[in-house]
Amino acid sequence: MKNPLLFLATFVMCGLAAAPTLAGDAAAGRRLAEEHCVRCHNIEKGAGFKLKPPSFQAIAIYRTSEDIWSRIIAPSPHSGMPDVQWTLMPEEVQDLVAYIASLDVP
Repeated sequence: MKNPLLFLATFVMCGLAAAPTLAGDAAAGRRLAEEHCVRCHNIEKGAGFKLKPPSFQAIAIYRTSEDIWSRIIAPSPHSGMPDVQWTLMPEEVQDLVAYIASLDVP
């Protein structure tokens, strides 16, 4: 889905605009991270913390699931985050959030 407004409208119409608290599949999220995110982010637990872009474990420790979700679907224009969010379906965003959040476990 390449149109950002259509993407956000899909979230709202599906009742997913407030869905960051819904559980996703962390294993599926890991596969998505390997496909879309590993080029820039350290996605492994225990990988070195990075600031630009932050490692997934740092994100998990310092951000809420809701914040992670919103930064995936609507990143700051100054963040350098690519338009990956437009290639993910709503349930895939939930899976990715579930994987990132799972890295906060000691």
